[in-house]
Amino acid sequence: MRKILFLVCLPLVLADAPALAAKPADAVIDGTWENACLPIGKNGRHGFIVRVTIARKTMTAVSQTYAHSNCDTPTVKIDYRAKIVARAVSGDAVDFDHVVTSITMTAQHPEVVTIYNADNANAGCGMGGGWVLDVPRQVEGRNCAPLMLPVAGTRLYERAWVVDGQLKIGSFPVVWANTSPDKRPTAPGLLVLHRVT
Repeated sequence: MRKILFLVCLPLVLADAPALAAKPADAVIDGTWENACLPIGKNGRHGFIVRVTIARKTMTAVSQTYAHSNCDTPTVKIDYRAKIVARAVSGDAVDFDHVVTSITMTAQHPEVVTIYNADNANAGCGMGGGWVLDVPRQVEGRNCAPLMLPVAGTRLYERAWVVDGQLKIGSFPVVWANTSPDKRPTAPGLLVLHRVT
C-alpha cells in the first residue's frame, strides 16, 4: 500500500519541483529595497531616501531629497530607469550590468524651482531655466551637481552584496563613472538598503 501511495504522489511532487527549487544565487538582489532616511548635505541638514527595484531584466529607482534631515519636505526627485543586460554571481556578490534608458528630475518645492531657474549657467543641470514645479525633465548626460549623469544607452558595470538581508550596491546612486568592466566596484557602497518586497 505504501508503495502504491508513493507512486501516486511522485508525479505531484515532481510536477511541483521547480516551484520548490531554490532561487538562483543572483536572484537574491531581486525585489524592492529602500534605505532609512539619511542625513546629507552640509552638516547633514537635508534628508535622502532611495527606493530601488531590481527585477530579472529591469532596474528602476527613485532618489528623493528632502529639505530637512528627518525627510519631511520633498524638494527634488530623480527617477532612474534601466535595462539589466547581464548578471552573474561573483564570489559573495552579484555582478549586473544595466543600460540607462531614462533619468528624469523633478523640482518639488518652489524654492528649488527658483534656484534652478536662476540666471546661472550651472543652475538646474545647466538647462538655462524652464523648470516648473512638479514637472519632470530629462536629465541624461547632464551635470546636475554634484552628479555627472550618464547619457541614455550608457552601460554601467555594477556589483551588489546582500548581507544579513541588507543590500549594498557598489556605485549606484552616487558614482556614475563605472562605464567599463575595469571600473566595476570592488567594495560595497555606504548606502544600506532594506528589503521592502
